[in-house]
Amino acid sequence: MPDDLSADGAVAASHLPFQALSGDTLWTGVERALDNRAGLVFVTDADGFLLGQVTLDAMRGAIREGAHLRPVTLGDLAAPVAATTALAPALDAGGRLVGVTERSDRRCLAIAEPNLSHAEFRNLLDAFLSTWISSAGDYLRSFEERFAERCGATHGIATSNGTVSLHLAMAALGIGKGDEVIVPDLTFAACANTVMQLGARPILTDIDPVTWCLSPEAIARAITPRTRAVMVVHLFGRPAPMTEIRALADAHGLFVIEDCAEAPGARYDGKPIGAFSEIASCSFFANKIVTTGEGGICTTNNSDLAQRMRMLRDHGMRPERRYWFEEPGFNYRMTNLAAAIGCAQLDRMDAMLAERREIHARYVATLRDIPGVGFPPPMDDRSEPVVWFSCVTVPAEARAAVIKACAELRIDLRPFVNSLSSMPAYRRFARKCPTSVAVSRSGLHLPTSRMPDARILSMLQSAFRSVLE
Repeated sequence: MPDDLSADGAVAASHLPFQALSGDTLWTGVERALDNRAGLVFVTDADGFLLGQVTLDAMRGAIREGAHLRPVTLGDLAAPVAATTALAPALDAGGRLVGVTERSDRRCLAIAEPNLSHAEFRNLLDAFLSTWISSAGDYLRSFEERFAERCGATHGIATSNGTVSLHLAMAALGIGKGDEVIVPDLTFAACANTVMQLGARPILTDIDPVTWCLSPEAIARAITPRTRAVMVVHLFGRPAPMTEIRALADAHGLFVIEDCAEAPGARYDGKPIGAFSEIASCSFFANKIVTTGEGGICTTNNSDLAQRMRMLRDHGMRPERRYWFEEPGFNYRMTNLAAAIGCAQLDRMDAMLAERREIHARYVATLRDIPGVGFPPPMDDRSEPVVWFSCVTVPAEARAAVIKACAELRIDLRPFVNSLSSMPAYRRFARKCPTSVAVSRSGLHLPTSRMPDARILSMLQSAFRSVLE
C-alpha cells in the first residue's frame, strides 16, 4: 500500500510520488516505482495530462530487451491504465493527474514485503558493476563493521543466512555431542535445529509471561552439569533481561548466544541487544527489519572467536594462509551483492523502525477496544523493544476464524510459530511449557511492512468484530 495515502485512501497531487514525465528515462521510472512502493508510475506530459502508466514489470522487461541502450523514454513505454493495477489515477475535469486512489478490489495488505528503494537498487548495481559479486568486497566489509557497531560489538562475520549464523556461533564455541543448550520453547525451529545438527541437546524451556523471552529463573531451573550455553531469543522485537541472564551465565560458566533476528535496534539497560553475549546472531531474511534477501551475521567482541568464525565460515581455511585448512569448516559466506543491499538498509534502518512503531500504534488504536484482543504485555523501563511484526492475541479457539475473516478482505494475518515441544521433530526433547503453548496458540502477526490507511484499518476492525463480538 502506498505510504502517502491519506485517511480516505487518496494521495494529494502535490506529492506526485506516482508521477513521471513522458520524457523521463527508464531509470527514473525504475527508481520512482521502487520509492513509491506501488510498482508503477503514471506518465504525464509537462502540463500534467495523463498519457498512461508504466509498471515495474514492464520496465524490467524493457531492460531485459536492451531498451536502456537506446534513447527510450517512459512516454515510449506508456500503456493504457489497466483496471487490474493496485492504483487508479485521479484526474481533474481537464484530464490532468491530481492524485491516485486505491482500487477497492486490490489485495489490501500482505503479511510482509521487503522495504526496498532506489538506494538499495543503486548499491546493488554498483556492486555488480564492480565485479565483486562473491564473498569479498567493499560493501561486505562495510556491512560487517556497521552492523557490528550497532550491536555494540567490534567484529562482524556475515553469513549466507541467519540459521547458519547460529550454527557457526555454536561451532566456534566448541558445542557438540553430549552438550546441552538451553533454548526457548517458543521460537523458530532453526534455534533447536542447529543445536541438534551439532550433536548437542536442546533443552526446551518455557518463556516468561511478560517478556515472552527466557527468564533468569527459568534458565536456572534448566541448568544441569551438561549445560554449555544459553540461546536467548529476543522474540518479536522484545529484549530479554540480559543483565541478569549474563550474570547467571557467568556464575555457572556458561556461554550466552543471542538470537537477535527479530530485534535489531532493541536495547536493555541502555545497551544494544547483542552486546551481552559471547556471540550474537541476526537474520536478514526478506521479512526481517533489515534485509539482504537471505543473509545473517555473527557479532562478537572476542577477537579470537571472530578469527575462528571467519575460518570456519570459509571451509576451515586460515585467512592469512591460502588453501591451508586447519579443520573441516563450512561455506557460510555472504556475497558482496547481498551486503550492498544491506548497507542501504542500514542507512534507512532508523526510519524503517520508526515506521513500524507508527504502524503498531495505528493497530493499537484500531483494535484495543474489541473484546478478546490483547497486545504484548508492557515492558519495564529497562527494556526498549522494537516492532518486528505488530502482534495481537485473541482467544485460541477464535484465531482461525479471525484469520479467515481477514483473508476474505484480502488482509493477510499469520499465527505465531508453534511451541517446539508440540511438534514431532522435537518430541524427544519436549517439556511442559504452558506459557509457550498458550502464547503460541493465541498469537497473531499483523501486516507490518506497509502503513495501513483508515480504510484498511476499518476493514480490519470489522473483521475482528465479526468474530469476537
